[in-house]
Amino acid sequence: MMHIKHLVTTITQQLQPLYDGREAAAIAYLYVQTKLGLQRYELALRGQEQVEDVKMAEIERDVEKLAQGCPVQYVLGETEFYGLPFKVNPSVLIPRQETEELVQMVVERYKGQSVKIWDIGTGSGCIAVTLAKMLPNAKLFATDISEEALHVARRNAELNGVEITFARHDMRDAEHLPFGGLRFDVVVSNPPYIPASDRPTMHRNVTDYEPSLALFVPDDDKLRCYKAVAHIGKCVLNPGGRIYVETYHDFHNELAELFHQQGFADIQSIKDLNGKLRFVEAERK
Repeated sequence: MMHIKHLVTTITQQLQPLYDGREAAAIAYLYVQTKLGLQRYELALRGQEQVEDVKMAEIERDVEKLAQGCPVQYVLGETEFYGLPFKVNPSVLIPRQETEELVQMVVERYKGQSVKIWDIGTGSGCIAVTLAKMLPNAKLFATDISEEALHVARRNAELNGVEITFARHDMRDAEHLPFGGLRFDVVVSNPPYIPASDRPTMHRNVTDYEPSLALFVPDDDKLRCYKAVAHIGKCVLNPGGRIYVETYHDFHNELAELFHQQGFADIQSIKDLNGKLRFVEAERK
């Protein structure tokens, strides 16, 4: 048998060929506390307790996956976003902290209001589910091209006790919009936006495991998803309705021009907490 404290140290050491020491330790702590159902402070208090042999057999298989680069969230099958639990698997992106900031922007503006919100490219459903939870007077709608992603999103809506209307839809299909001609107050999206040429510079735990369809766009058509989202917004938003997107720091001037051409006003580029241009907000005239 192995003590909990020793287990954390061992996993950290096994991950260090792939990650630096701090990141390896963070993954080890997150994995162990989740796998054993402990709070972070309990790892220190109960560090001398032994891990059952049956549990150790599972852990050894998991750690082998972690050492190959599989993200800890996929190994565990779950993660946290905006303080809420979410199921994840390789058919959906792992929710990021920056996307929590996108959600917060919408929550702050529409708190207490009865609005209709469409989340385009919902993936795990993290945006739509969180908005439904934080804006109980709102009605949430969400789409994705991937049926596998929609299955995960539906599970997460159920897990968090919220009602969302889901539909399968390719955002670039402007002729066949779902939801029967409903008008919306908000369109929000975190679409694929990383240029394909950036792929070699990224960690393999992203490029080898997370869905490329949800990450990358061609270098020669890097705004293609934003063109689709802007067109949908133009078609379905009420006058004065707003569009919120997460994007790439290099795209902001081009994206502002795109929204302007599509008839949007009050176009704002917004930095994330790390000081990088990350979000664009615009209003339909």
